[in-house]
Amino acid sequence: MIQRRTQTGTYWQQQFTLSGKDVQFVLDLILDAGRPMGEALLARRLIERHVKQEEETIRAELSKGVVYQPQNTYPAGEDLIFPALDYAHGTVVGTRLGRNPDYGEFTVIQVRFDGENDIREFASDLRGEHALQRGGDDEDLLSASNLLSPDDLYEEHGEYVEVEMSATLEEHEEFVNFRTDWFLRDLLVDIDLGYRNIAEALIEIKGRPLTTAEFLPDLDLPAEVPEEIRVFSLNHALDQDVRFDNVGDRGRDIWYLRRLTPEAAIAPPARLEIERVPYSRPRIAEELLLIEREIDDEGSGEEVMGPSRPLYKTAIALIYPHWRAGTLPLTVRTRGLFPESPNHHSPVVLVDGQSGDRMQGWVVHEHGFVYGLADWYQRYELPVGTYIKLERTRDPRVIHVDFEPRRLKRLWTRVAVADGDRLTFQVLKLPVACEYDDFLAISEDNPEAIDRLWAASHARGDTLLQVLMRVVPELVKLSPQATVHAKAIYSAVNILKRTTPGPIFALLSSEPCFVPMGGGYWTYDETLVGS
Repeated sequence: MIQRRTQTGTYWQQQFTLSGKDVQFVLDLILDAGRPMGEALLARRLIERHVKQEEETIRAELSKGVVYQPQNTYPAGEDLIFPALDYAHGTVVGTRLGRNPDYGEFTVIQVRFDGENDIREFASDLRGEHALQRGGDDEDLLSASNLLSPDDLYEEHGEYVEVEMSATLEEHEEFVNFRTDWFLRDLLVDIDLGYRNIAEALIEIKGRPLTTAEFLPDLDLPAEVPEEIRVFSLNHALDQDVRFDNVGDRGRDIWYLRRLTPEAAIAPPARLEIERVPYSRPRIAEELLLIEREIDDEGSGEEVMGPSRPLYKTAIALIYPHWRAGTLPLTVRTRGLFPESPNHHSPVVLVDGQSGDRMQGWVVHEHGFVYGLADWYQRYELPVGTYIKLERTRDPRVIHVDFEPRRLKRLWTRVAVADGDRLTFQVLKLPVACEYDDFLAISEDNPEAIDRLWAASHARGDTLLQVLMRVVPELVKLSPQATVHAKAIYSAVNILKRTTPGPIFALLSSEPCFVPMGGGYWTYDETLVGS
């Protein structure tokens, strides 16, 4: 069977382009629909068009002559069609005898193709099996059962068609797009500066992000225009205006003002920027691998935490970097609770499980955290290690955040203290009124001084090993047994260097100066440094 060009990946992935007629075809599709059309649907229609065009070309070529088959006889003057040569048309201009050890005697036909002067030779009167031999009539070239349908071709190659189509349409000013939908500029509702100023004022008055539909009652756009076109026109206009920030999630567009968006939602706090340190996971001690899974760090992927599953509620222990930044990590355990979005950040409502108060939160998808909990942490004096309970509501954009309260007690807690240019630790009694992971718990006596230590460590370019060798000796001083738990080491290291548990635990497992004492506890032996 001769394979059609449109049945090959090479055609769609390397050769496909939009001709002027293709562009007009797309324009007519949108004009006839009278509404915006998605790039996926347009790509499917283009694939259907090219498949149909190739079939029509084949029919036209087949009508010009006889389909060449090597077992048949062709006299001089016969018009032939060669499917294997892209249905090229040629005329037999001569013959001669031929012989082949595999096929015996046969006739060689000499063919001149349209537009060529050179003569090419082909076998005819051939006896025996040959790859170009076909049974049946010419209709099998048009109706083979193994042809992929346009829908099948889209599933395999649609993304290449979409990319090429979008790039071409962007070069034609009569087309406009928003996200993956295309429309015609002349059919847009004119959203002038006045309308956009009203939209800005509405966001300020409401004090929250607004969906596109929420603007419409106050904008008084032409009622005779279908709402779908009004929404598309407004989305397109706001998207072109630098004042507005699309913070929507999947399935809807939500607009806010860039000047009102919290800075942390646009640029992640330095405390959350993970420093990727190369390490070997096989070097991590078995007990540390188990402890690693208990730490909810957004930098620990599924290779550490196991596969992500859809959840409606979960609980995590709050880690130091997010306690400091007033955020929550989007981890393997928590990510599924929050709405996804193709945008950098999108809003959510966080409901205080203790009071029922609603708080404005921001899911920063690109950097893996939820912003908006600093005041909540401070209100309830939640320490590092607090077990934060998360529960999704019927509205996927509303999340309950809570903790397990308990009677207020003053408990011994590790406190980071800046002693000149050194990070040291003390154990002080601090008020605690919630369930928490004591191993992770750590506090600060002077955040500004701790920030200066952080900045100095970064300016020096301290390695993770250097930080560990400063932190661990200070931590073991706090215990009569001169030991410290691996989780406490992780928390303390993150005061100076934002690092996931994996690299820390790999160094604990491989450097001789860090000595395991069992049960997740470690000590430090200065005499083994460098051994």
